[in-house]
Amino acid sequence: MEKEKIKEEREIEPEGMPEITPQMVQTALKALEAKGMVHYAEGVAYVPTEKGWKLLMEIKPAKEEIIAYGHSNIVATHTTTFEITRAEEIKKDADCIIAVKANKACRDLSKEMKDALKEGRKVEITIEAGGIKDKITAYGSPALKLTHPEDIVVRKSDFIDNRTLAILADKAANEIKQDLVEKLKDAKTEIKITLEIKP
Repeated sequence: MEKEKIKEEREIEPEGMPEITPQMVQTALKALEAKGMVHYAEGVAYVPTEKGWKLLMEIKPAKEEIIAYGHSNIVATHTTTFEITRAEEIKKDADCIIAVKANKACRDLSKEMKDALKEGRKVEITIEAGGIKDKITAYGSPALKLTHPEDIVVRKSDFIDNRTLAILADKAANEIKQDLVEKLKDAKTEIKITLEIKP
């Protein structure tokens, strides 16, 4: 990666991407039922079978840490995403970026973390810098690719590409604590991003 690489804003999402529909959920539940993981109880709701509960109880939490740094051009005003990048330089119009010079991108995550995210599990993302923390909750998806060599993107929408770490997040860049954002604007600030999968 060239040191003078300029990170351009690329958060132009295709229009008309499919939303999660009741039919999609029904299809997923029927697939689980076919595998003996859930059953349709009294014609009211799907509940886990003994086999399903056993699998749930065997699920172990996963945790991973990413180290990155601040940058004077960080503005953190994007309303639907936030991004962490390996790039060293960014422009102010890259308004989703909250950290640069990251030691990991999507493809660098551990197998355990990737597997957990692809199971559609909930992930708690903690951003810490200068003694200030903020937490974001999001979700994985079986459709995740996790192959991008430079970036990690967390989205409030359900849009997925190879840069997407998690979807349906409860915060975007513009909702991160403002006092934390001020820390992120300092190039000397070390930023710790912790990904934690909950059982």
